[in-house]
Amino acid sequence: MTPSYVCSPHEYTIELLSFDPLIIYINNFLKDDEVNYILEASEADFDQSWVYDPVTLKSYIDRNYRTSTSATIPIHDAVADCVSQRMKSFLGNVQHIHTESIQVVKYEVGERFRLHMDWFDKPRNKSTEESRPDRPYNRLGSIFAYLRDDCTGGETYFPEVRGVSSDADGSKFTRTDTGMGLLVKPKRGSAVFWNNLFPNGSGDPRVVHAGLPVSAGTKVGINLFSYYYLDAPMVGGSED
Repeated sequence: MTPSYVCSPHEYTIELLSFDPLIIYINNFLKDDEVNYILEASEADFDQSWVYDPVTLKSYIDRNYRTSTSATIPIHDAVADCVSQRMKSFLGNVQHIHTESIQVVKYEVGERFRLHMDWFDKPRNKSTEESRPDRPYNRLGSIFAYLRDDCTGGETYFPEVRGVSSDADGSKFTRTDTGMGLLVKPKRGSAVFWNNLFPNGSGDPRVVHAGLPVSAGTKVGINLFSYYYLDAPMVGGSED
């Protein structure tokens, strides 16, 4: 399919799950041929997933904390670029200069990712051009899109977010028994978006989340992260 892949206009629809913090469910974010391609392209490249230490600023393996396997689709891949551009379009007037390479994650039975944040305690630096070698950035937007849903369990769990109403579509999202806690279920091609940062650029602790253990089958998804450069406006004035 790549490199001649034609990136056609999106056909997704959205449902607002939480206003503050902002969490949005995206129906059919990925097209079926994109799902198939990413699954095939990543199949031989999975390795143990890493976790990030905000103190040492280094990544390491911790199988008690994160037990999935991961693979990366290069940003220059035509399908990956199309999906990244779709995320940028979704963000609209919110800064979307760069996105990270697509990370594919696989969860087999019993595997999980315990509670964590996507944003960094301390902004990282990135070189975008010779005149701006050390631009501080953080992760502004996160999208987790589901590629395989032939599993039981494996929900994306937000414990600090009030759950959806009791009559919500339980095949896509639901709430805990207490009503406090949002559960998003794996559904092939669909995705969940959330905003990681407050308007002042600091991280929002309310979007702490986990990938719950898979009790049967296999769950596969992709992580998409957009950058917020602290030296440019968060809303409006995007450079691309």
